[in-house]
Amino acid sequence: MTQLSVEVVTIILLILALFFMPDRTPAESSSLRSFRDLLLAGGCGTMVALLAYTVLTRPYDSIAAYFLENSVSGGGGANVVNVILVDFRGFDTLGEISVLAIAGVAIYGLLHGLHLPHPVRDYAGRLWSTDKHPMVLDTLARTLLPMALLISVFIFLRGHNLPGGGFIAGLITAVALILQYVSHGVAWAQERQPLSYHTLSGAGLLIAGLTGLGSWLFGYPFLTSAFDHFHLPLIGEFELATAMLFDLGVYLVVVGATLLILSNIGHVSQDESSKEVV
Repeated sequence: MTQLSVEVVTIILLILALFFMPDRTPAESSSLRSFRDLLLAGGCGTMVALLAYTVLTRPYDSIAAYFLENSVSGGGGANVVNVILVDFRGFDTLGEISVLAIAGVAIYGLLHGLHLPHPVRDYAGRLWSTDKHPMVLDTLARTLLPMALLISVFIFLRGHNLPGGGFIAGLITAVALILQYVSHGVAWAQERQPLSYHTLSGAGLLIAGLTGLGSWLFGYPFLTSAFDHFHLPLIGEFELATAMLFDLGVYLVVVGATLLILSNIGHVSQDESSKEVV
């Protein structure tokens, strides 16, 4: 599930980047230069392969059994991967989402105010279609948005015990929102999404950090999580864990950073006079 979500975002990123690729490839390199590049690539590849083989074949004591045995009793969740990310190794995850948020802000800083010349014709010399936002795509995008948001909430809530979690849910939400940019244009999407993606990423980091600080109030180490079971009439027994707040921070950072990057890459060829995507 995570791999599929990441691949969707990667495809969108590649499509946005390919739009600015030159129509003609540069002249082929000389045979000597190609041979040099081949030796360099082969040497580096061999070194990396040997390093990976050495690490993978080295005997070591696995700690997987510990996580499998203590996932439910220690973290309150049956999804071992999610429990590791938001509980056992939550400090690592906090560092990772911090890097993601910083990367989003850094890329925004590089792209803000940048306007690249966009190709007027395709590789065959044909003019681009004047129908920038086809009706079929518009209709599908608007229909899929609430469905995708509901699915992301479902994936988020079930993540502690079943495949899912804040990271995957954040990617689903980001893809659903970036589809509105693709189908309707930058101006239309930004008018209906007034929330700053910088704020979204910052709020996610703040929530994740405060979740860790909250454990100090009860005399426990940073990012120590707690969970308990509750019972409500008509609903029955359910579990609540403080790790869900940390996962909410992960969700907000993923949504904010992903949209901050993709929306600005698609914005660098915007025509300032029309405020439409070209």
